[in-house]
Amino acid sequence: MSEGTLWSTDLGAPLHIDTDANPDLWGYLHLQIDKKIFKEWLDLHLTGLATIHEVELTRKLRRFHKSFYEQTIVTLRDKLQADEAFVYHPVPLTYMPLVMHATRIRCEARDASSCEGITALTVPHPDIPEWQQRTGSIPFASPHLGADGVRVTRSYPADSTIMMTSVTYHWHTPPGLPDVLLRGHHDDPEVIAAAMEALDDFARTLRIPEAAH
Repeated sequence: MSEGTLWSTDLGAPLHIDTDANPDLWGYLHLQIDKKIFKEWLDLHLTGLATIHEVELTRKLRRFHKSFYEQTIVTLRDKLQADEAFVYHPVPLTYMPLVMHATRIRCEARDASSCEGITALTVPHPDIPEWQQRTGSIPFASPHLGADGVRVTRSYPADSTIMMTSVTYHWHTPPGLPDVLLRGHHDDPEVIAAAMEALDDFARTLRIPEAAH
């Protein structure tokens, strides 16, 4: 991967979305980062998780996580234009990490269901048979982002062997404030199911820094 694609010298950007979540459960994934800081972060991150989960940190695991996080940073920053990203620590090192990314969007519609793109979260994927897809949606209030929120879960086959599960939170804020989207997905539905209570708790900690002052 070329350094021009991944590494950034713009490391001083202020937070767009903040959280006071438990640091033992959640870590911050820098989307603007240089090579040296990334290496230091990855070493600390993997060493800490290996100790917590009582597993040996092999070269294979190091390579897997290094590749995963490099690709994730590029995808979240450049393709999805995420504002912030967070890593859920309790997932064992032998599994794909669970990363949740938060993005501010502008929507001045009357309610959340009218926001462009939001309804697509509950619409079956046109290229996948409907019977292979599961969707669920519940209201989801936030102490910081308001009561007009929703949590959407989706399960769908990524290929013939992998069932992906995604979780999306969306809060439609008062006029003049950006809406917030929090999203993540995993290739093991049991990981999402086991983490759902923690994900809900984490989602309620999100806030827009300028709105908090």
